Amino acid sequence: MRNTMALAGLILAGAITVSRGAVARYSPPPSPRATFSFNAGWKFFKGDATSAMEVSFDDSKWADVSAPHTFNDVDSYTAIISHSGGDRRAWTGVVWYRKHFKLPASAKDGKVFLEFEGLKQAGRFWVNGKFIGKYENGVTPLGLDVTPFVNFGDAENLIAVKVDNSNDYKEEASGVEFQWMGRAFNPNYGGLNRDIWLHLAGRVYQTLPLQENLQTTGIYIYGSNFSISNQTCDVNLESQVRNESGDQQSITLAATVVDADGKVCAKFESEALDLVSGQTEIFKASGKLTGAKFWSDVSPNLYDVYTTLTVDGKIVDVCKTRTGFRKTEFKGGVGTGGVYLNDKFVWLTGYAQRSVNDWAGLGQAYPDWLHDYNAALLRSTHANYIRWMHIAPQPVDVRACDRAGIVEVCPAGDKEKDVTGRQWEQRVEVMRAAMIYFRNSPSILFWEAGNNSISPEHLQQMVDLRKELDPNGGRVMGCRTLNDSGATPIAEYFGVMIGQDRRTDALANPKEMFRAYSAERRDRAPFIETEDFRDEAARRFWDDFSPPHFGFKKGPNDTYSWNSETFCLAAAERYHAYAINKISNPDAAHSKWAGYASIYWSDSNADGRQDSSEVCRVSGKVDSVRLPKQAYYVNRVMQNDAPDIHIIGHWNYGTNVTKTVYVAANHCDAVELFVNGKSAGKSSTATNGYIYAFPEIRFAPGTIKAVATAKDKTVAQTEIKTAGEPKKLKLTPVVSPDGFKADGADVALFDVEVVDANGQRCPTDEARVDFKLDGPAIWRGGYNSGKTNSVNNLWLDTECGINRVAIRATLKPGRIILTATRNGLEAATAAIESKPVETISGLLKP
Repeated sequence: MRNTMALAGLILAGAITVSRGAVARYSPPPSPRATFSFNAGWKFFKGDATSAMEVSFDDSKWADVSAPHTFNDVDSYTAIISHSGGDRRAWTGVVWYRKHFKLPASAKDGKVFLEFEGLKQAGRFWVNGKFIGKYENGVTPLGLDVTPFVNFGDAENLIAVKVDNSNDYKEEASGVEFQWMGRAFNPNYGGLNRDIWLHLAGRVYQTLPLQENLQTTGIYIYGSNFSISNQTCDVNLESQVRNESGDQQSITLAATVVDADGKVCAKFESEALDLVSGQTEIFKASGKLTGAKFWSDVSPNLYDVYTTLTVDGKIVDVCKTRTGFRKTEFKGGVGTGGVYLNDKFVWLTGYAQRSVNDWAGLGQAYPDWLHDYNAALLRSTHANYIRWMHIAPQPVDVRACDRAGIVEVCPAGDKEKDVTGRQWEQRVEVMRAAMIYFRNSPSILFWEAGNNSISPEHLQQMVDLRKELDPNGGRVMGCRTLNDSGATPIAEYFGVMIGQDRRTDALANPKEMFRAYSAERRDRAPFIETEDFRDEAARRFWDDFSPPHFGFKKGPNDTYSWNSETFCLAAAERYHAYAINKISNPDAAHSKWAGYASIYWSDSNADGRQDSSEVCRVSGKVDSVRLPKQAYYVNRVMQNDAPDIHIIGHWNYGTNVTKTVYVAANHCDAVELFVNGKSAGKSSTATNGYIYAFPEIRFAPGTIKAVATAKDKTVAQTEIKTAGEPKKLKLTPVVSPDGFKADGADVALFDVEVVDANGQRCPTDEARVDFKLDGPAIWRGGYNSGKTNSVNNLWLDTECGINRVAIRATLKPGRIILTATRNGLEAATAAIESKPVETISGLLKP
């Protein structure tokens, strides 16, 4: 929970900051509350270590790392993927982390909490040599109250964490394995692989939303009584407050709602309540928000809600919660069903993605800004929906979706079937923790009770849980592929997998089902496709006419035979089948779906079906370092509400090549193709709604251009030029908007391209590039999806003229220079600076 109040808040006063000539921005009043990043400055040992929890243990020879950290970043993506087993080589076992830190003397009379946004799989924790708790589910955030165990002032503290990501890990108390442990469904990136926070608070305080270990529920904020036309709603606040002061206290809760410009938009407070020491109560308050900017996929407006506790007029706690307000409705029915945001029907369109959201060469451990980068890239395809698979998403990805306007499906933890006994209890516990942590996130609209069918009794239990913990958040509970008809009146939405089918169209009566779809269910609640188009194709295969591969040659264990071009055609066929059957269609025969997700967004170290050819699953629209495939552009066209166009492929063929050129276009009457300024044909017939085919186009060097028209007016156009011979390499750095930070965890990317004399990329180039890195950084490299052992080498092949490599920051700032070379080409050099990061006794200023 990034409830960030800077250390400066302990010493600075004043509620409003005003700059000359600027609009006043709200600044919260000081209180004992402060939050620090606890990511930097860990010591790490890969393996077990006797007595590593003891303060006197010598960790001076251990590696220096910062969170998010995983020890599987460079041993994954190294072997051909296994469909049933996922990654074949990622190391698993016991490791240790230790961190030395100090706490300000001014905090000695307050509370100290540690928040781990998660780790993989299980952890045991010691502070100053004393065991303080454990964690085992590998999915949810967790909290630790370390107040009784820490020192303040000049006295140092030591936290030791023993992490175990063994594939056969079992819950200690029950001896039962967690259902979601399978590598094929939940790639196993072990370690302290998410953000870590240290929270200081007074003795009268608002709790954290950390069910795991702390068993606290934090703050719950939601809107009600919406008037979209008048831009008003009520803001409702429920905050769990605890008194550990030693005396009875009369406490008042107040709220200040602040918009993105720092403007105070609403203020309200509760009645005073008396709490005896040791008592915990839910405080409630509400007020009117006028001039409201509602959250939606198109306008993801967010507010900061500052909640303040006062005792006898003295401020004792201030928390900040970032949230958004939106009116939601979930409807069934021909022509009128679907998901409505702020009184408008929203067609949900996007992707399914493994919740680890992994990145080749980096694993699951990469900085927050790259999660925003990923979300923005996804949003640039005009997608507005992501369904996280099997386990709850990472908090950093939920925050990114809030900011980007991406509607989320949030599961808890499961695999592919219903379970009973302790494994079902584990799933309920994880859902409870996920709901409490994420229920202020406006982008989450769906809680998913199961990846596959569960019993009506289990579904009812999950619905009841939503009504208990998230009764007013504008969200619904459902499940993918509910096969039991007894679940029909219970589900609040319905999910399917590969639901659109001729057999779905042929159902004879409303109750008859195919793949859990029925007309009866359609008329009750929204149906969303959760993972369609499971096919795979690697980025490096253009088409059957392009060197060096001239198409994809299917191996004996491969399931699919697509190249980039044919993969796009197949994707368009599936998307169009759903688009013409949107629930908003008034024709009952073509009114079914409220949303569509294609599996996956990015290639992933998961259950790939190209078991002879690829080191990962290649279903993505981008590859595993987020370089776009041709399918990225076709999906952008299909999901665009405005006219758009893309020529599938390139224009660098052999002199005797004649082929069909495919153009993806939307919202037009016709597409005309030009080769070197001369019309090569005009088509008004789109196959599968989006694909315009131009057969027998003979290659001629120069320019190919496609023009889309509507009512004889140009609405979209694009062109591709023939590149010349490879002449030089080009390096382009990609860093955070805040620059490259020397915090031990930040990442900088470098795109390496082979270009001609004019700087244009050579699209069919595929050959080795060598790299030399100078300066304070750690090489992480990239990958080639069809080559084993390509990760973390100081060389890499380009694919379609480009590839991407990564470096990781150290704790030392300075100038970093990357050089790329290949015999026969002009070398490229790029330089960046890593910026110093200020830490105070092991705590990083937020």
